[in-house]
Amino acid sequence: MYDINKERPSIKRHLLMAGLPTKTIGLEFSDLDDSPEKDKVMAWVSLVRSGEVVRAVGKPSCGLGLLLAGKPGHGKTTMASVALQELIRGIASAALEAQEPVPARLGAFMDYPKLLRLQKTQWSEEDENLQEEVDAIYGDLPKDNVQIFILDDLGKEYRTASGWAENQFDALLRSRFNSGLPTIVTTNTPLQKWGTVYGEPMGSFAYEAFVPLVIDSEKGDRRKDEK
Repeated sequence: MYDINKERPSIKRHLLMAGLPTKTIGLEFSDLDDSPEKDKVMAWVSLVRSGEVVRAVGKPSCGLGLLLAGKPGHGKTTMASVALQELIRGIASAALEAQEPVPARLGAFMDYPKLLRLQKTQWSEEDENLQEEVDAIYGDLPKDNVQIFILDDLGKEYRTASGWAENQFDALLRSRFNSGLPTIVTTNTPLQKWGTVYGEPMGSFAYEAFVPLVIDSEKGDRRKDEK
């Protein structure tokens, strides 16, 4: 584990601004059980840090995100949080050492139902600050967009006959990917079912937009053992 209070003030600020689950702050990959999936997540993190993903114009991995699917309680959210913390600390440290500006919004974490509520609130109140927050997540700002975004708990959203929630996810993912901004998605919905749940185009597009991984802990549902 690392101590967030020993990080440089600007790095600590980015970590706290990201909205990560409090209990995961300070965790590192070394704190997680070894598995082929962890190795693949670490490889993706290295790819991002090498400059091959975020707005990597002309690179085949430009905008490539992570899809962490699996049963509840198997560590998807923790894995995503650790990956984002590693990226925030690494990218910010490299920029500071090179005396270069640190991106204003390195990373953000939000569960999908909360994002949908945020959008509805913005529409009803026409709040410019909320609009900017949503635009930063979608990658629609001229600058200062969220570089790496974790969309947690996809599949928990309330669905209607209109398919509004599903269409919002499609718009979000395509907007970020086309802007060269990677997204980490955690979900209980297997990728094989995405065509049925989110539409055939999204079921296909996901294979282009993500490194798909199934997180299946040998320990089963860890939440049942936490108390």
